[in-house]
Amino acid sequence: MSERPQSAGELVIRFVSELRKHPAYAEHQLAVSPAQLAAMKRMGELAFKYPLWITRERVIIDGYARKEFADSLGISTLACVELDVGEEEALRLILSSHGRSSGWIDFNRIRLASGLKEIVRIRARANQQAGGQLKALSNLTEAHVRKEIAKAAHVSEGNVAKFDQLRNSDPEILNALASGEIRINRAWLWRGLTGQEQREALRLYRIKRDLEHPTRTLASKHHANSSFESCNLLNKADLKELIQGVCSMLSRETEKSESVAIGLIDSPGKAILLTTELYRDLMAISKKKLTCC
Repeated sequence: MSERPQSAGELVIRFVSELRKHPAYAEHQLAVSPAQLAAMKRMGELAFKYPLWITRERVIIDGYARKEFADSLGISTLACVELDVGEEEALRLILSSHGRSSGWIDFNRIRLASGLKEIVRIRARANQQAGGQLKALSNLTEAHVRKEIAKAAHVSEGNVAKFDQLRNSDPEILNALASGEIRINRAWLWRGLTGQEQREALRLYRIKRDLEHPTRTLASKHHANSSFESCNLLNKADLKELIQGVCSMLSRETEKSESVAIGLIDSPGKAILLTTELYRDLMAISKKKLTCC
């Protein structure tokens, strides 16, 4: 459960159908993560022990997962603490009350906080003009805006600066950032690449990730005789890339090379396990392709 806002408010009962998302939350198409919903289900009725925090306009500040859980259960009303705050303050409270829990990664927090930019910019300019600081006004203002956005989002100013440089990134990269698949710094390192090169870098990153983690996870799950549901799986494109990589590697081997052993394991689902030697060879091929880009 996230930390609740400390502002005083009135305890009320509201219809679930009246509760709505903050405009910035809806604009960026943010959603409750499966992990959050799973946590609600494990808690059962205890999930509603604490009231939601909302504005008088029924905008949710804290309680997006509980609201969605209530919808799934057909619950019609919920206890809420109603705060007399405007849209700007509500957004600040949303950012303040939600830590780096599932779905609230730095990229999304900065996206939300960016909704405050114009307000912060206008106030900064007004204050500087009132103080007679007209020289280098634009640079001073933007530095102040960046600082305030970082403060509201509870992130570093460096990440805010990098975020601003990612606006023209390939849409697939932006989607990967929003989902938490990659972090701001990784996307920032790719910012000088063309859209096609960025997508290729992401594709190779996914292959490397899926080769690194599922092999260990699947092996341990096999020994524990449990399911594979929580591990990362290769899609058809990445599986094809893996097979092509193996074939390409073997085609360059000499006739005296050792053969590749193929074994079977008694495990549910479909999986591929690699030896460390084969994995390292495939990683070398992937790195070579990325360097060529």
